[in-house]
Amino acid sequence: MNYQEKLESMIAENDGLILTKDLENANIPRSYLYRAVKAGQLKAISRGVYLSDDAWDDVYYWKQAINQKMIYSHETALYFLDLTDRDPLVITVTVPFGYNASRLRKDNLQVYSVKKEWYDIGIILVKTNFGRNIRCYNQERTICDLLSPRYQSDLGLVTEAVKRYFRQKDRNVPLLLDYARTFGVEKRIKAYMEVLM
Repeated sequence: MNYQEKLESMIAENDGLILTKDLENANIPRSYLYRAVKAGQLKAISRGVYLSDDAWDDVYYWKQAINQKMIYSHETALYFLDLTDRDPLVITVTVPFGYNASRLRKDNLQVYSVKKEWYDIGIILVKTNFGRNIRCYNQERTICDLLSPRYQSDLGLVTEAVKRYFRQKDRNVPLLLDYARTFGVEKRIKAYMEVLM
């Protein structure tokens, strides 16, 4: 299989989405990517991200693919966890302290930084609307993040999310309380629990 055929195969396998790093991993020279753009087969949608004309623009997937340290959190996680009916107005992510998030902020993402020892707590895989896997925080971690004093949010959004959480069959209250102790929001969680349970 020559480079052009490899590129076309990758475009088909990835539902029309190509990342420069995927091309490099497959040892396909970038000149083939530029030819595909010039021929109208692909268009550049962001730095290192290319999309075919017939493909869906899966923003959540490709943003995380080029910024692998970011985890979808807060309102964005609520959306993927079905703890709200609202589409996120702004994509919200969390990164470890020390990560240079200037490019994320430049792309109009809301960025939170956490201690490195807290960063990995509660990461799960969820599917985008286009069926691709992305990383976000689980329900318990997201509830704790929303109740953090550092976080300023719509009280109605938080209340709705907590109510939905406690109505779900797959909730894990011991894990929620464990996370609440870790993140220093145990009193707030217990106040909600007294009302909702």
